[in-house]
Amino acid sequence: AIIVDGDHNEVLYDYNAHQRMYPASVTKIMTSLVVLDAIDKGELTLETPVTASAAAVTLPEGSSTAGIKEGEVLTIEQLLYCDLVPSANEACNILAEAVSGSNQEFVKRMNDKAAELGMTDTNFTNPHGLHDPNHYTTAYDIYLMAAAAMKYDIFRTIVSTPVYTLPATNLSDSRTLHTTNSLLSNWYAIGYTYSKAIGIKTG
Repeated sequence: AIIVDGDHNEVLYDYNAHQRMYPASVTKIMTSLVVLDAIDKGELTLETPVTASAAAVTLPEGSSTAGIKEGEVLTIEQLLYCDLVPSANEACNILAEAVSGSNQEFVKRMNDKAAELGMTDTNFTNPHGLHDPNHYTTAYDIYLMAAAAMKYDIFRTIVSTPVYTLPATNLSDSRTLHTTNSLLSNWYAIGYTYSKAIGIKTG
């Protein structure tokens, strides 16, 4: 665990902050950060349309999902909302393919970004966080990653969104997607909302 004063980058409390742990869906912060960096470099835009591949929407049973279908067309911005609000695993796969052509190539960029940020106890093997023994990070490294992602206005907007309406697409009617973050919404659990919470991501 770690508590940091974000205004002054001062660690106020930590407990095993450098112990390697499995991040699960907190991984999606890095996925989004790599996508936003790619946008910043002019490789694509928030409005870029992307068609979901069969591979991208094929998920293990029990995966969190936004119900995106093979052949469905969404924008990068819509996929980021699906990634970060309901924690949709297929959205991460689709984003990875849009940026790098494959999950494998995208993961290289995730690890390059981790190294750039000084995340010395982190290794990613996929863009969504499904368990892999070689997929790990620490509380301190999550702080470094989250601080970098929160520099993007669109990221801050998305992670503070309790409910998102995904507009109708070529294959689906509009969908209402709820955040997994119980600090922002009572949808998944009652009694944990906090009025000053601004995100970011559950694991």
